[in-house]
Amino acid sequence: MTSAWQILLLFSAVSFIIYHLIPVKIRWIFLLIVSLAFLFVVSGPLCFVYTLIFVSVSYLGAYCINKTDAERTKTEILILTVAVLFFGLLLFKLTNVIVPVNVFISKFFNIPKNFVNDIIVPVGISYYTLILIAYVTDVYRKVTTFEKNFFKYLLFSIYFPQLLMGPIVRHSDTKEQLFSTKPIEFSCIQYGIIRILWGIAKKIVIADRIAIVVNSIFGNYTSYPSCYLVLGIVLFGVQFYADFSAAMDIVLGISECLGIKLPENFRNPFFSTSFHQYWQRWHITIFTFYRDYIFYPVLRSKPIMALKKYLEKTSFNSNHLPVFISYVVVWIFAGVWHGADSKALFGNCFLPCMYLIFTDLIHDYTKKLYKKYKFLQKNLIYRIFQMIGVYILLCFCWIFFVAQTMSRGFLIIFKSIFEFKFDFSINIVEPKDLYIIITGFILILVVDIIKENKISIEKFYTNKLPVIFHWCAITILLVVIFWFGLYGPNYDPTDFVYFRF
Repeated sequence: MTSAWQILLLFSAVSFIIYHLIPVKIRWIFLLIVSLAFLFVVSGPLCFVYTLIFVSVSYLGAYCINKTDAERTKTEILILTVAVLFFGLLLFKLTNVIVPVNVFISKFFNIPKNFVNDIIVPVGISYYTLILIAYVTDVYRKVTTFEKNFFKYLLFSIYFPQLLMGPIVRHSDTKEQLFSTKPIEFSCIQYGIIRILWGIAKKIVIADRIAIVVNSIFGNYTSYPSCYLVLGIVLFGVQFYADFSAAMDIVLGISECLGIKLPENFRNPFFSTSFHQYWQRWHITIFTFYRDYIFYPVLRSKPIMALKKYLEKTSFNSNHLPVFISYVVVWIFAGVWHGADSKALFGNCFLPCMYLIFTDLIHDYTKKLYKKYKFLQKNLIYRIFQMIGVYILLCFCWIFFVAQTMSRGFLIIFKSIFEFKFDFSINIVEPKDLYIIITGFILILVVDIIKENKISIEKFYTNKLPVIFHWCAITILLVVIFWFGLYGPNYDPTDFVYFRF
């Protein structure tokens, strides 16, 4: 079985060769053809049509906004367009959650229910819907210009490297790059290749190897002592990061080889010392979407402003409640985006929202603490303690990623805390795999430490290292991938964790 990301690599390899051979003026047309072909292959004809309808709706909305002079009419068109896109996303999300819907569709069309689950949600809908909503909103705000050429807009919307897992790009970030006729610098190709290989190594050497352990533990969690459940959650955090950061390395690396720089999606999230900082470092582009298109619009909306003015007349602290309401709206949207089922709403909506609200509530106390003990903010041990605390609390969110149901998630939490037993007598991983996991984790940590110290790996790799070291790095990564990677006829390749969204 071939996974979607392997198809992406195959398309990228073929596209890269042709892309650099054809005239620069028609490269964007070639990219559009490849993107359409990739979308059709990975999603099928039905979802292909769905996607084109979504793109056409957003284009029509942006066109009407651009042609209209009346501000009230523009606002009404924006609201209508965003509502159609959002409810389209919600509808497809709910079809996999509401069982009677799937049953009805499967019986009405006389097709298997599992087949309905596979075809009913268009590939990449969670990502390109946000891209389309951001574009229409930016045209309304006059942050970006209206793209008159529908086919150029279509390329921006379904650009194939970002289609499966993001990042959530803005039109203003990529409109010049996608249609540029400038020659591509060789350094971009160099760094793009090494980044793709590093991403593949993180995926099939580290993340997939950890996934075997995690799936073994949570696939039969009642058979393992509680210490294994704790180990599984901690390992899942590492798997989750290695998996998603690998996806972004591959996507950004492919795009880099085509001379198009997509926005970074990670900034060493496990070095976060607070929850606000964590969500500014993890999946950056979706955080900025939440901030710019949900949080601030809600916070500045007329009802919230009216509430704030009312609260100012009372003794109640007027700053907290409007912000908390905005948090709730953001995280409800995030819960729906992550799956719309109960465990997604709890693990990806309720818990993160409560963490942020609690952080804000104790902000004044922590501020006084830092003022009294000024050395704390620069103290390495205290910062490590904060990082560990953030990671532990995030583990409670991740439990609902790996648990099949919300009730099972609570059972795992209960067993891990109240029935904890330190008993590692069951061998769940071979020594060789354990060494590979530990070595891989250390390598990821070293790379993140380098980035955390604001050292640009890209500049160092492309500008300061001799060419012989580039070939050495590529050779080493290829050896690691082929020697230690999990692949072959006996291995069922898994898609990236965030691909399920």
